[in-house]
Amino acid sequence: MKKIIFILIIYLTYISLGLPDSLLGVTWPEMQSDFPVQQSAAGIISMTVAACGVLSSLQTARLTRKLGTGKLVFTSVLLTSLGLAGFALSRHFYFLLVVALPLGLGAGAIDTSLNNYVSANLKAYHMNWLHAFWGVGATAGPLIMGFTLRSQFSWRFGYAVIAGIQLLIALVLFFSLPMWQSESTVRAQDDSLSLTPSLFMKNKAIGYSLLSFLIYVSIEGVVFLWGSTYLINVKDLTPATASFILSIFFTSLTLGRVASGFVTFWLSNEKILYLSMVLLIAGIGATAFGTDALLYIGLALIGLGCAAIFPTMMHETPRRFGDQLSSSIIGLQVASGSVGIIAVPPLLGVVFQSIGIDLFPAFLSVLTLMLFVLTVLIDRTHQKNL
Repeated sequence: MKKIIFILIIYLTYISLGLPDSLLGVTWPEMQSDFPVQQSAAGIISMTVAACGVLSSLQTARLTRKLGTGKLVFTSVLLTSLGLAGFALSRHFYFLLVVALPLGLGAGAIDTSLNNYVSANLKAYHMNWLHAFWGVGATAGPLIMGFTLRSQFSWRFGYAVIAGIQLLIALVLFFSLPMWQSESTVRAQDDSLSLTPSLFMKNKAIGYSLLSFLIYVSIEGVVFLWGSTYLINVKDLTPATASFILSIFFTSLTLGRVASGFVTFWLSNEKILYLSMVLLIAGIGATAFGTDALLYIGLALIGLGCAAIFPTMMHETPRRFGDQLSSSIIGLQVASGSVGIIAVPPLLGVVFQSIGIDLFPAFLSVLTLMLFVLTVLIDRTHQKNL
């Protein structure tokens, strides 16, 4: 019973990671009227959060050895609560950038430390369910803000409510600190091993792995950012219909992660990865060539295809590279994913603007093919190193 409670606390913590993630995009049209800035200024806030997430991801292995996973996660959730409260209290745009710092630093550390902890100590189905709970948080954040605005409260009140939820989760983590395993049982990285350039040259699978995270998160980001535009401009759908179809992607992504947790009882991680990419290609094809109901099916298949990839690749890290290096590598993987979502979707936006948004499925196909090739290379290199 104690172990079940502890796992539920880990899931709860990942909800806290998802809560702020989709909040800025939903709230910015209301926020902008309070600050004398352009609409594009939201991108500066988003990039500040993401950049801080990259920095903290790269330092998580060192901080875990110093503080322990439990204390680090508690401190990080506390930081995100502080950042969200700062948003609620902001009266100047530049203060938003200041309070974005603890929000990003906390999020990066939560993401990396929990992924490392679960990959090292729990079964694959827990990793899939962990990421499903991120979807719960990412869905709940906009719902809370939407209810707040519909109730005629300010967006500041919405941020304050979510900051309060984060604080409550931090309190749960504080009282659960004795439940976290000691570092001797959490296969943390040995100080005698470090990720040196020579190690990257010796084990090319590490570099392939980092690229695979960059590519996968880019796929998600491209769908998030340009999926609705493609449906409106190419498939001639109304914004309302396009928005609804895109919501099916988010729903299938979350439900797919719940379902894939059960699939791990029958299929290995490798088979799940390849099956996921087949679903992705099928969904992209249905979206590219389909109309009406087939578009709904296409976005649902893309969501299902994406569902298991990130958590499965993350859970494979200790098996592929060893327990002693997994903490540092997971930090780099999270950072690579952040770089992917910062760089690739905006870059493709420039391409779409110059050539045409009808290339949306073609680029998704290319990214999926690249992910497939990288997965094959990782598996072959891992077999050679055994």
